[in-house]
Amino acid sequence: MGSRGGKKVINFYNSSGELANIVKFLEEVQKKINYLNLNCKVEGKAIKITLVGPRDLQYLASERIRELANQYL
Repeated sequence: MGSRGGKKVINFYNSSGELANIVKFLEEVQKKINYLNLNCKVEGKAIKITLVGPRDLQYLASERIRELANQYL
């Protein structure tokens, strides 16, 4: 892999405020994104996900996470 590692932060907002939606979203992220280190922080309706690893994998993961966010948040 030629791409360098780094860190990418993605922010989401749970507009419904439903805790169940956040839990489902994070469970799906955990199932689908198992090739990168990630850290999730939830504060109220705000969700901050930090991805650590190769940039090309970060890009792929961020696309998948955005799709899940559209589905659950």
